[in-house]
Amino acid sequence: MGRKLPCNSKCHGEGSKRSGKALLASMPKIRDMRFSRHNVLNVGVLRLPEPPPLPGLLKRIFGACAIILLVAIGLWFDRDGLSDNAHPGRPMTFPDVLYFTVVSLTTVGYGDIAPVTQEARLVNALLLTPVRVFLWALFLGVAYELTLQRLREKSQMDKLRQRLKNHIIVCGFGVKGRAVITDLIAHGYSPEEIVVIEPSEGAAQEAAAQGLTAITGDASAESILRAAAIEKASHVIAAPSRDDVCVLICLTVRALAAPSLRLIASAREEENIKLIYRAGADMVIASSVSGGRLMASAVGQTAAPEFLEDIIHFGQGVDATEYVVPISEAGKHAADLPLFENRLILGVQRGKTRYHFQEAKSLLLQPGDVVVYLITSA
Repeated sequence: MGRKLPCNSKCHGEGSKRSGKALLASMPKIRDMRFSRHNVLNVGVLRLPEPPPLPGLLKRIFGACAIILLVAIGLWFDRDGLSDNAHPGRPMTFPDVLYFTVVSLTTVGYGDIAPVTQEARLVNALLLTPVRVFLWALFLGVAYELTLQRLREKSQMDKLRQRLKNHIIVCGFGVKGRAVITDLIAHGYSPEEIVVIEPSEGAAQEAAAQGLTAITGDASAESILRAAAIEKASHVIAAPSRDDVCVLICLTVRALAAPSLRLIASAREEENIKLIYRAGADMVIASSVSGGRLMASAVGQTAAPEFLEDIIHFGQGVDATEYVVPISEAGKHAADLPLFENRLILGVQRGKTRYHFQEAKSLLLQPGDVVVYLITSA
């Protein structure tokens, strides 16, 4: 089954699923996938290992100190139930109570100050024990974020980079991004061949639930793209919700990726198409314009828009596919090739020049020409 092609080389679509299908249509077949079901690591949502933000740590430290101080104040009112074995007969001071609170909550328990009355021991058992458990959970959570979580995330990132090769990076898991991935899978690509970069934690979780590898972060950041093994990717599909973000993604991708990588981008406004092309995109899909054109065609026509929708929607009715002319078939007309018998040829692309169906009839093919034709969906 061939790949879907857009209606023209600057496919303009409508910021929705149709735009996502057009983005996919501009991506030729990947011929060198190196994935297998046996070596795939499904890691779900990944984040770059980084230390927790300082405000968060300070907030936890302040909270722990506040809890200790409140407990010490509470024990101060029951200080007569405490006995200082190191200084018998000396009145209990607040620093003594605070010291007892700290060594009790941290389970150090030197024994120099101890509860001696029934009430003090009851307070120690019923009040200090739950607080002690809470503080330990708080300390262990901080330790986990500082050490174990970072090591685990780094290990997952390393394994991901090792197994990725000739993969597809989709920047954005909005309406267009979801449509792109749905059609990629319909075209035969497996979820393990796709990496999603999405700034929203919720959307990244949704991508992971579909079996995709999702990286939470800004797709225009070098560290995020390197984590997605941009240097080994075959395609990047930039489908963010804003054109300025798309430009930044394209610039960063071109600075990091191999020259052979194909960069497909979406544009919301027609005036930004040239800017995104200059940022390094190989194909720009302007979604709002062609969606409007298709809607306008539906005003004066009833059947034509349905056929166009069939072509755009993979596997429904008619599909557009392409054929690269080998050296052995050079010098022939497209209609003379057995492959195109009883098939409608839409046109031929030679480099950046397109020959529509009328011109393609008399065109002598050259090696590397791309013949676009229609087939019936299976």
